[in-house]
Amino acid sequence: MKRPFVLFIFLQFFNPTFTYSQSTQLDSLYSEVHKFQKSENFDTADHNYINLLNLIGKEYYFKNIDSLYYYSQKAQKLSSKTKYVKGSVLALAGISHCQSYKGQNDKAIKSLEKAYAIANETKDSKLQILALNRLGILNYDIGNHAEALKAYLMAIEIATATNDILNLSFVKENIAHLYLAQKDYKQSLTIYKEIQKLNHQLGEDVYKAQSSSNIADLYVKLKDFKNAKIQIDSSITILEENEENDWLAYSYMVKGDMYLKQNRVKLALHWYEKALILHEDLNDDRSKAQLLNSLSEAYLKLYNYTKAEENAIASLEIGKRLSLLDDSKTSNSLLYEINKSNNKVDSALKYHEVYKLLSDSISRKENLNSLGILKTKLEFEKQQKDAKVVNEKAKARQDIYIYLALITLAILALIIFLLRKQSKARNKFNIELRLKTTALEKREEELNAINATKDKLFSIIGHDLRGPINALASVLNMLKEDEITQEEFLEFTPKVKSDVDAISFTLNNLLSWGRTQMTGSKTEPSFFDIHDLVTENIKLLQETAKNKSILITNTTPNNTRIWADINQIDVVIRNLLSNAIKFSYPEGIISVNAIVEDSFLKVSIKDKGVGISTESLDEVFNSKNATLTTTYGTSNEKGTGLGLSLCKEMVNNNGGEIYVESKINEGSIFYFTIPLRENNTK
Repeated sequence: MKRPFVLFIFLQFFNPTFTYSQSTQLDSLYSEVHKFQKSENFDTADHNYINLLNLIGKEYYFKNIDSLYYYSQKAQKLSSKTKYVKGSVLALAGISHCQSYKGQNDKAIKSLEKAYAIANETKDSKLQILALNRLGILNYDIGNHAEALKAYLMAIEIATATNDILNLSFVKENIAHLYLAQKDYKQSLTIYKEIQKLNHQLGEDVYKAQSSSNIADLYVKLKDFKNAKIQIDSSITILEENEENDWLAYSYMVKGDMYLKQNRVKLALHWYEKALILHEDLNDDRSKAQLLNSLSEAYLKLYNYTKAEENAIASLEIGKRLSLLDDSKTSNSLLYEINKSNNKVDSALKYHEVYKLLSDSISRKENLNSLGILKTKLEFEKQQKDAKVVNEKAKARQDIYIYLALITLAILALIIFLLRKQSKARNKFNIELRLKTTALEKREEELNAINATKDKLFSIIGHDLRGPINALASVLNMLKEDEITQEEFLEFTPKVKSDVDAISFTLNNLLSWGRTQMTGSKTEPSFFDIHDLVTENIKLLQETAKNKSILITNTTPNNTRIWADINQIDVVIRNLLSNAIKFSYPEGIISVNAIVEDSFLKVSIKDKGVGISTESLDEVFNSKNATLTTTYGTSNEKGTGLGLSLCKEMVNNNGGEIYVESKINEGSIFYFTIPLRENNTK
């Protein structure tokens, strides 16, 4: 789907008083600039002159990025010097477009944030919407869907408050596009129906045509080709009449996609080639990358591998330059199929490997984006509800004051009685209000805790469990499809077993942590021998240590009985030993020792691994940081980031303490204390 409505929001700000204003021809604009410069009273601070510079930049938007940057920079310098707000915002929007085109996304975002800050100072609603809409589009392009939705919702709030139907239509179009990217077709179609009603009020055929193109693309994805053809044919007719070439190129591509989905490949190629001709005069490489992939797929279906490969490689080059993950993924998939068909096994495998990496990356990003969008939407709705509550409270107080004033004026004789009665009523109201406020605050804390737990669980499941499971599924699928032999499959078994062990360990930690977060951990202490428990855990992790040629020694005293929950201390020892193995160098030594101090047993687990930096020592046991922080071990082992916070919680539950001493590249010593008898705590 096309990234819509950048220039239209841009154009509505220009209404200069001279005759060139309705012309979009560069020669007319240059002529007006020349007249300004030759006039006797020429002043670069003239707002009309700055508007001219921005208009010239607009003409280069999809034609010449360097020229757009030159005129936008010039307009920005003059606007900044003269404090011309509209000129600055429009110029910064142009500069941001150039930076984004060159892959400088961080700079592009900063330019738009600066534009919004400038617009916000003057409370100019149209300028605010322009900056927010561009910020949303840019965040969408780089995959920050939650931030994109946040910007769009802010823009919609402003447009709704000012009854700005035109901008409301534009921004809603972008939100529909965002939901389509999330494959929420039902929500996307619902919003498009709202947009069609708004466009009907505006009565502008070009806007209707643009929306029809996007709706057609949605119907193609739903395989509703009948409705897709109706929408795209009506759109193309209007866009051709108005020579809207950037949207026309996109509409041609959508029509090609429609025919390609129906395996009418030659018809699809016809429309793709028409779109490609228009792209020769456009600087819209993001859309071109998608078009080139579609051409490649069409040629592949016709067994024209040469042209299929040329187009896929061209799309891949654009995708790499602009960091377009979805288009790069499609290009690698096509190149894998092409090379496989040409019996170029090595090349095919190379492209397939990149395709899998991109698929996993996109999948993780989509999961995070889905959660982020949901969180942003809930936060926005909460802010609106809070504002509504504040307004209602203010109105309620105002009503009370008016009521009291009227009563006071109408019944002077009963003023003392009414004041006393009102005082009692007010006290009762305040008590009830305080009770309700306290209940609401408590409920909010509970909801925040639940949301935090949910976010942690989803983060770990999406990040640390999905990767190994997908890898295992990929290997099994390759075996099923005879892409690898049984002998080659057996070579994967050590890695598969390692991944399964890692998943098992992660699930154990996850379940332990989940119980402590969701229901609270119940500690059931008893007497047990610490030496035996350490020995059992060493045996459990012996194979993992053996893979890295690591020796683990147990010098804890025999027959040393302690008072604690054996299951919780078992989790603590297993996690600390696992971390020691993970961060130790091959052929290292890990020692477990224990000494009696007062009425406690102090256990130490020492390794000579990578160590922990001074800056990180204070944070290793912090449960607030245990979300999605995967630290790789010396042999690339993964972890969830929950282990140490879980250890701290369980040691504390048993009345002990846990701490660490460490130096970079020298190793770490983790200490924890446990009571030797009942009723001992620190």
